[in-house]
Order: sequence, then structure tokens, then C-alpha cells
Amino acid sequence: MSIQLFVADKVVRVMMKRRFRRNPTVMELRAIMSEMPIRPAPKRIKVETVELGGCDAELLTPRNADLTRALLYIHGGGFVAGVPANHRPLTWRLAEGVGVPVYAIDYRLAPEHPFPAALDDCVEAYRALLAKGLSPEHIAIGGDSAGGNLTLVTALKIKALGLPLPAALVCMSPVTDHEGFESRTQNAKSDAMFDVRMIPTVPPLYCPDADPMDPLVSPYRGDVAGLPPTLFHCSRDELLRDDSIRMAEKMKAAGVDATIEVWPGVFHVWQITADVLPEAKRAVANIVAFLRAKLGK
Repeated sequence: MSIQLFVADKVVRVMMKRRFRRNPTVMELRAIMSEMPIRPAPKRIKVETVELGGCDAELLTPRNADLTRALLYIHGGGFVAGVPANHRPLTWRLAEGVGVPVYAIDYRLAPEHPFPAALDDCVEAYRALLAKGLSPEHIAIGGDSAGGNLTLVTALKIKALGLPLPAALVCMSPVTDHEGFESRTQNAKSDAMFDVRMIPTVPPLYCPDADPMDPLVSPYRGDVAGLPPTLFHCSRDELLRDDSIRMAEKMKAAGVDATIEVWPGVFHVWQITADVLPEAKRAVANIVAFLRAKLGK
């Protein structure tokens, strides 16, 4: 563990977990996320807001980008909070590392827009990339936490619609089953960010009129055969660890090329701290290598 991670872990426990123990309301959660500093991308990365499938998206384009390829990025935030700019320390690095434009979609949030609004936005964004003339084998989809969930269910929905599937998926600490797995109790103390009592509050906000076990809400319950190659990242110590492990196991059993990396000592979605943490930089480098290989870079 780097000294930077040692310090960051303590800060996250004080600044995040203590506040999450109070089961914050949606507005309080949004306020917490709004306190995250929005760091500018380097000047060599062009950042602009564009329309994509009916939604705004933050488009990050590196110099000499291969415009025939793209990454559709879906941010986390418990389905109720967050904006693409919160994840810019990660998305600009993915854009530059892979050498492709990254479209970070600003999908509709619950509870104002419950399921399936966010899923619909992600599917339409993917359709829009196809409509731009991009080949599906040149498109990847990735996301973190709730965005990792949306990455998986978007792929399931694309498959159900008979659309061509993307080349690859990247899921960082996704929620894959709203019933949960063993790590949600085993890691109650070791998780630096979340209090286990927060987890059951999500489905009533996100999918009040749908079954939380619907495969388009809990992708672990879905038919995963035929999904694209998928890279999972999770922390050994987080509540959602087994969501990644079990999903990767199910996909492998179905013949999907699924890879999982379980990182010790890090916190939930540590990759967005690549500005400061060596562990985050290494994780991003692994994601970049995976995407370059799958996108034919």
C-alpha cells in the first residue's frame, strides 16, 4: 500500500463513510458528490458537451484520436447522483491512453426518472454511436458502480433488441444483484466508503415499480451467454466485491471472455483518484491495455 493510499483511506473513512452511516437522502447524497472537486483535463484533451441519443454527454477527445473508435462511459452515483465531470480524472486518461474519444453520458437520474430511464438513455447513446457510422467492433462500453451495472444491463438490452454488441465491456465495482452476496456483510468494517445499511435504500429509489431481481436491474439474474469480453475491477475490501466475482464467474461459465482483478487495500472506485494514487494509475493502465487490445489499437 502506498503512503498516498494509506492517507486517502483515512480521509475517505472520515469524509464519506461517517456521513453515509446516516443514510443520507437523495439531496444529501447529491450534495456530497457535488463536493468532489471537478479537475480540469489537460489542455491537450478537448472537452466539450455534445448531444448523444437525446442526452448530453461530455466528450473527451485526445490529440490524434482514432475517430473510428469510441468508448461510451457511464458514471456511478447510486443511480441518483453524479455527473460525468466528477469522473474526468479517469475519463481523460482512458481517452488519452486508448487513443479514442470518450463519450461520458449524462443519463437521467432517479428518483425523478426511475428505471428504465437511465437504461433507455444508455441504449439510445449506443444507437447514436452506431448511427454515426462506428462499427460495433470499434465501440466499448464501461462504467463504475451504478454505471458498471448500467454497462452490463445495456449490453443485455442490446442483445435482447438484436443489435450488434460492442467489442468490450469494463465494469468497475458494479452492482450486479440487488439481493446481494456474502461480501456485503463480510466487508462491513473493511469497506472504507459505504455503510451496509445504505445498500437496501437503493432499489426503492431506482426501480420503485419494477422487480429488483429483473435481469435489467440485477444483471446477475440475466442470460449472459454471448456478451462481449469483459474486464471487472473491484476492491478486495469493499461491500460490492462479490458482485464482481460472482458475475465474472457466471460469465466465464457461459463461455464469455471475462477477466477479473481484485485489488487489495483500495476503496470503491479508486480508479477516479488517478491524479494522486499510484494504485489508481496502475489500475487505469490495465484498463487501457484491455481496451486497446479489444478495440484493435
